[in-house]
This record gives sequence, structure tokens and C-alpha cells, in this order.
Amino acid sequence: MLHSWVGRVAAICGLLAVLFALMVGFGAATPDPALGDYPGGDALAEDRDRYVGDSVQVTGTVVGTAPVEIAVEYEYVAGGERHGGTLTVTARNVDTPVAEGQSLQVYGTLGPDLTISAENSVSVPAVNYTAMYLVSALAGLWTLGRLLCGWRLDWQTGALCRREEPLTPIQALLARVREVLA
Repeated sequence: MLHSWVGRVAAICGLLAVLFALMVGFGAATPDPALGDYPGGDALAEDRDRYVGDSVQVTGTVVGTAPVEIAVEYEYVAGGERHGGTLTVTARNVDTPVAEGQSLQVYGTLGPDLTISAENSVSVPAVNYTAMYLVSALAGLWTLGRLLCGWRLDWQTGALCRREEPLTPIQALLARVREVLA
């Protein structure tokens, strides 16, 4: 089945259909504290009164430090309309030192007026996100380079074939340019 273009295209389409079904299925799941999935910013924005007195978990950017206030972005669909924006949540009893601009995740009990009595909190400096994206980009480029140097696409069969003699990065780049221009 996977030895022809038709088989490969059918397999890819089938896998994409399964991925889409899982994405829709898990996207429609509601928060379930029994499974460790606590209501977050989206659920609070949609119906905050429903969760007063319950455990919640929100993540946002610190916008104030005395008291600790975090801006939590939300996005949900209700009645066929898409809603999005930012909630400002006040977190009390935060034992983690924070500064404005940091990302803060707070777990605790929701009180009235969007206040959370924190039971646990974790702060992440903004520079950590920059480092994460930089390392991810470098790893992606390194992987792409290894793929281009060690493998080639057989256009007649649609298969990815290992090169008998791996190319250097410059040879691989020149080969790709020649393929595009041809």
C-alpha cells in the first residue's frame, strides 16, 4: 500500500483526519479537576461565577506586584460567537517573588471579584521564553541540515531515500538550489 503515490497520499490523508478528530475531541473537553485539568482563563472569562470557591489554575503576565495582579488572556466560543481578551486576576498569598513582565502560573481557590487565594505559584522570567525559542530554532535548523545532507527525495516514487554519500552542508544547499532551478 505504501509503495505507491496513491497509497502514501491515502495514508497521509488518513493520519491528518485522525489528527483533526483528536484535535476537535480534546478541544471540546471541559475542565476536569479529577484529572488535574483545572478551570483556567477561558473558563473564568466565560462563566466566572460558576467556579467561585473551586480550585482554578491560571497563567498570565504580571502587571502589578502589590497586590500581585496578572493579565490572563482568554479565548472561547459561545453562541456561535468568538470572544477574546484579557482578564486581570488578583492573586493573594503568592509566596514566589515576582516582577512586572514575568509569566506567573497560580493554582488556588477562586474568590469573588477574580481573586485567587494561591496555594502554589511558579514564576518564569521573560528571558526564559526567548532562550526557549532560540534553542528550538537552532535545533530545527540543525535537524533540517541533517535531513538535507543525509537524505534525498525520489520524485518518481515519492520516497525519502538515504544518500549513499552524505553531502556537506554547502553541497546540500547547492543541490537544493539546482533542484529548484531545474
